[in-house]
Amino acid sequence: MEAESIIRIIMAAVGIAIMLSGFWFLAVKKLTANFSVIWEIAGAALIVAGAVPGLSVWMKMMDRGEEMLAGCIGIAGVLVCCQFSLLVSRLTMKNHELAIEVSLLLQENNKIAQKAGKELLIILPVKNEEKSIQKVLEQLSGPEIREIADVLCINDASSDSSGRIISEYPCAQITNVFGLGYGSALQLGYKYAVRKDYQYVIQMDADGQHDPCNIPAIYRKLRERGQDGRTPDIVLASRFMEGSSEFRVSVFKKFAFWLFRFMICVLAGRKIADPTTGLQGLSRDAFTYYSEYSHFDYQYPDANMVMQMLLLKFQIAEIPAVMHVRTDGKSMHSGIEPVCYMMRMFLSVLAVAFRIKVLKTG
Repeated sequence: MEAESIIRIIMAAVGIAIMLSGFWFLAVKKLTANFSVIWEIAGAALIVAGAVPGLSVWMKMMDRGEEMLAGCIGIAGVLVCCQFSLLVSRLTMKNHELAIEVSLLLQENNKIAQKAGKELLIILPVKNEEKSIQKVLEQLSGPEIREIADVLCINDASSDSSGRIISEYPCAQITNVFGLGYGSALQLGYKYAVRKDYQYVIQMDADGQHDPCNIPAIYRKLRERGQDGRTPDIVLASRFMEGSSEFRVSVFKKFAFWLFRFMICVLAGRKIADPTTGLQGLSRDAFTYYSEYSHFDYQYPDANMVMQMLLLKFQIAEIPAVMHVRTDGKSMHSGIEPVCYMMRMFLSVLAVAFRIKVLKTG
């Protein structure tokens, strides 16, 4: 066999190994979803470069009789990049955990910190939402909400006037020491709810898309017993059920929603109308489980968390919801982000299923 063919076979084999390793490390929570996507792309590129003659620089080096040098450079480069990404992933995860604990400690040392007065806590992650947060808090300050719930705003190191606006309303505020992202902000709220001994949590966005009129309905559903005598652990407020308000989405997002519904149906045996909804209610069992660092995706908690909780036999219910299209500010799913999001979520959903169904952990 010619040396060129051998090198191409090796490249394809290394590409397959990289793709499998990236998925494995994501499944065992040693690699972040972002790096996992990079590994999958890099592995696929190596497979293509090995399969198609003349696509790689290694082929050109071989023409000069430098096969050994090309192989050494390639293997060394792969090992260095893999170790670097694993190290960065581990440091990033630990950094987020430490930052969450610091934010909680600072809040507990605040003499005007809110004490739990009710059994329901509403959690709002806030990141540069000065154009919408005032209206949301105005609605949450109405008597129909204040009578049943306390409100906690997680100010994720906003650089605008969001923090000042929040301080003008009767709600608790925790300001992160730096921007931790949506998932870590939610987990900070779960930990706060556990320590303050709340029984229920409702998480909603601060951009005005989630109408506060949904809160009483979610709260009722959380306490409603089903035919089996159990109350739901998680209540998903769906945009796509009969009785939901009309909510327009792009063709690309429709495909993403269909894909995640299909994956959950096949892998967990359950039909979920809106697996990506951010408006959710959680029982104490559910948010206590989520509050553990190894149990929640600090980056992109979405359909992957629905898959996880279904496979772990938590009770999940859905109700129709009233939601609005975002009119102010910048969405975290703008630009090319939806494409990256779908790739990350696709891998994350598969990784969750593999972790629980095959590795029997979680």
